[in-house]
Amino acid sequence: MIQRRYRRYWFFAVTLAILVSPGFASGVVGSWDNRTIVATQYGEVRGMADMHSTWSWRGIPYAAPPVGSLRWKAPMAPESWQGIRPAISFGSSAAQYLPVIGPLGSEDCLYLNIWRPKGKEIGLPVYVFIHGGGNSIGTGASPDYSGDVFASRAKMVYVTVNYRLGVFGWFRHPAITGYGSPEDQSGNFGTLDLIQSLRWIQENITSFGGDPGNVTIAGESAGAMNVLSLLTAPAAAGLFHRAVAESGLAVMRTTADAENKSLTLLCNLLVADGNAPDNEAARTYAQSMSAFDINVYLRSKIPAELFKGIPTMIGGMAQWPSLFNDGTVLPASGYGVFATGTWANKVPLLIGVNKDEIKLFRFLIKDPEPGTRYYELLSRYQSLMWRSYGLDTVTMAMTANRDIPPVYAYRFDWGSEDAAGISVLPGKLGALMGSHHYAEIPFFLGTGSSQISMLAGRSFSVQNRQGREKLTGLCMSYLANFARSGNPNGELLPAWTPWNPATGSDKYLILDASFKDLRISRGSDIVTLQSVKDLINRELSEPERTEFLKVLSASRLFGF
Repeated sequence: MIQRRYRRYWFFAVTLAILVSPGFASGVVGSWDNRTIVATQYGEVRGMADMHSTWSWRGIPYAAPPVGSLRWKAPMAPESWQGIRPAISFGSSAAQYLPVIGPLGSEDCLYLNIWRPKGKEIGLPVYVFIHGGGNSIGTGASPDYSGDVFASRAKMVYVTVNYRLGVFGWFRHPAITGYGSPEDQSGNFGTLDLIQSLRWIQENITSFGGDPGNVTIAGESAGAMNVLSLLTAPAAAGLFHRAVAESGLAVMRTTADAENKSLTLLCNLLVADGNAPDNEAARTYAQSMSAFDINVYLRSKIPAELFKGIPTMIGGMAQWPSLFNDGTVLPASGYGVFATGTWANKVPLLIGVNKDEIKLFRFLIKDPEPGTRYYELLSRYQSLMWRSYGLDTVTMAMTANRDIPPVYAYRFDWGSEDAAGISVLPGKLGALMGSHHYAEIPFFLGTGSSQISMLAGRSFSVQNRQGREKLTGLCMSYLANFARSGNPNGELLPAWTPWNPATGSDKYLILDASFKDLRISRGSDIVTLQSVKDLINRELSEPERTEFLKVLSASRLFGF
């Protein structure tokens, strides 16, 4: 009798232990135990062994699918699941349009991917990378952003994130955003997605051995724009502790501009559907529609139909929409908060640009003809303007304030021609591409030659391998140190001092390498739009000057 009663109690105790064990029920977060099955707040996920002695988990939902009634709404928490969810395949990329390929991806796109080194280490720093692509194309699943090398070498938990893009990520029309919560009305849905992903990380990253108290957000191009915007976002307070912005632009539109663009989209769709013969008539037609009718009409459109109403640029990147200063998610004064010292999230910042940013785009569109004097001059001036918007203007505004965290600035020069016209790139690539937009990615993340670099030919060669690998090791060491402590410096590394606003003082570090050796130096100059104007006035004759200023002022990004 006693033995039977013991068995009954033993069975009850074991059953209870299973029911309350980490991961059995949603809402229970486990601890890291060096295996592929991990318990999150929403259920268990099974990852896999990955390259370079890492574990990876792919396609984990961090929010409910923003489809149906959740299109153009702030993200909601994901639903819990029973059992073990496979996390060995990437989730769908966000809905987007690519030339030649056409529409791809899905509105059901709010997934993230995690890599970490194998082993029992816990409390690892967390590095969250936000992909670029003009906030209208791209995916966190790109091989260029794969986290196996970075996680292994830097000894960190590395995360990539998908977020809503284009018209699904940034859209503001009174018929759509005129009701609901303040976040629903903001229209900055892509920004809200990123904030939601950071909340998910705070709640769950301990299960993967990460430290929620040491999170670095990083991004390149539009990803860097999003990083800069998150610095200003009150709702992101406490969700990250350092920031890295590579080749971004501190550009934020007004809500008036956002609403005007949404009206343009509506009119383009009305014309395409035969409801009006031209845009002017479509505007009149739109004025006769009720808010309810406009809401129903826009929500009835599938992604492919919506894409047709938005002009695109290089590679399918949309001309709009973009981030805008809604006054709720992002401040009404936009990036003006940097100058007033009132931005929400004051954390150590590592920020920089590439010397020849614009050459990638000029080379791809072949305008002007690559290799000509006009090509070289226009590329030079526009790259300097990119630097003004993406580095100097932001950094000068921040560092004019007292008692702020350090700002570490860089200029990435690898591939650019030196004073003698020599480049480490094969053939004519130094003159045609140089240190172009995106060129730093394989150096910062250790992923090898990037897909974009391959568009122009084989940038990585046997001849430049030795210097290239040294520069990769240096860049990754700087980033790892910065993510751990907020300071990129370390033993045996060239000293990197924060931006010093004093005239003539060191401002930024120049990251470069020759064919065989590192070539690290420091710069003290400052680039502003006015300094670029002055340079044009000094270097060009009157007819050339007028032509260049006309081209530059017509740019979507670089208007004087």
